[in-house]
Amino acid sequence: MNATNSPHDGARDVDWAALAPEGGERIPELLETLAGSDAALSELHDIVHFPAPGHLAAPRAVDVLVDVACSPDTPVTDRWRPLSLLLELVSGNAEDRFPEPLDLQQWRDEVAWANSNDAEKVREQYRTWAEEAPDEQHHRRMRHRLAVMGSPDGAALLQAELDTYEAIRARVPDLVTLLRGGGNRGGLDRAGEWVSYVLAFLHDDAELITAEITGASQFLLAKDLRGAPQAPASLTEVMSGGHDNGEPLPAELFALGLLASPEDVDTTVALTHEMGGGNLYNSFAASVAMVLIHGENTPREGLRRIGRGGGTGMGYEGLFNESWPHCGTRSPQVLGFLALGRAGARARRLRLDMLPGLIKGEDASRALVTGVGLEMVLGPRSRGFTAEEHSHAEYGEETLKVLWAIAELPASAWADEEFAATLRAWALPEDHTEFCELVGAEPEPEEPEAPATPAPGTRGPDTERGGLFGRLFGGR
Repeated sequence: MNATNSPHDGARDVDWAALAPEGGERIPELLETLAGSDAALSELHDIVHFPAPGHLAAPRAVDVLVDVACSPDTPVTDRWRPLSLLLELVSGNAEDRFPEPLDLQQWRDEVAWANSNDAEKVREQYRTWAEEAPDEQHHRRMRHRLAVMGSPDGAALLQAELDTYEAIRARVPDLVTLLRGGGNRGGLDRAGEWVSYVLAFLHDDAELITAEITGASQFLLAKDLRGAPQAPASLTEVMSGGHDNGEPLPAELFALGLLASPEDVDTTVALTHEMGGGNLYNSFAASVAMVLIHGENTPREGLRRIGRGGGTGMGYEGLFNESWPHCGTRSPQVLGFLALGRAGARARRLRLDMLPGLIKGEDASRALVTGVGLEMVLGPRSRGFTAEEHSHAEYGEETLKVLWAIAELPASAWADEEFAATLRAWALPEDHTEFCELVGAEPEPEEPEAPATPAPGTRGPDTERGGLFGRLFGGR
């Protein structure tokens, strides 16, 4: 931690109002109360999240957030709040990070280029890169960059996003200390869980982070070789679950999947033990981690266990919710669907099994998932499709599975312009009836939505937590 008397000392020397003209004057007070206040967390997020104008203040807020999370004066039950905001800052547009991580040097070069050129020239280049992108991940990334450059401070915001990432990387030695200790590893909203999510996005510090994660729970040792878990120190610790049971956290397995090297034989063996364990959540998380580490060289057993987990009562949604973070507007299951693309053709059937449920149930990500699905079965949008090509095509089974899942969407879904633009990119009909005729499917009848009537004594939807908390806890 920084050598200050208080974790908030560093906030007093910053001109926050200059960095965030809309609400910046509130930042010192919000940082002061953040650890114990949901309202402060939500308001601070709204000011500094990427790409809000106030994101220019984010790099300067990082040290304070880390200091608050690591301070011995912050109750262990409150450390999740600064860590959850760090997660939102490090994973802006999280879907851009999957299936492949960002190349940091390329990112630095791109931001330097954006800062040294005329804004319109930069925008035009991003348009070209988006149109010519070899895959959906690169298309999304360029399109998001183009959207940021629509702001008068676009290049400065891109710089602030990079600076925030670098600032969080600089505090890795402090952040990894939150992986240890019963208070950090036990109970609900544990610091060890949240910090694992943050660390997972810091791919350029993978070796150090992987070593800290595997050491925190003696993960590299088989269960029968690990020491006995530390006994709870008090009845309060037992009741709150605030003690370490010696097991790896599902979030740690998520992080290992993104960070561990395929040459790290010890971690692969440990994940194999975890896959065969009796904990359904850890078995699923370890299986996904195995796929992310080994890609197209994944052992078949890892793929089988993921599919088996998806067929349980928890389903893919419940299992991803338990081990993957909810970043921005993307659910854990959507991020998992994207990430499994790292295994290429090996994970194709798994992803095709997940796709129908995602495009029907994830309105905010429908266009995103549809684009990835069409890329899987038809090829990249940049190939240049024509309507005539589709009219004479004889689609295979997997292609029809994707096209029929799209055709089964209710007519109301077709009013979404982003979804329609995705279909246009592959020269597919935007009209629901025409699309169904093309693929030989019957349109699904519209079902009237019955108004939800809360039971007596329960909260209606208008009283549920929304905004940042809806994203952080939506699937938990």
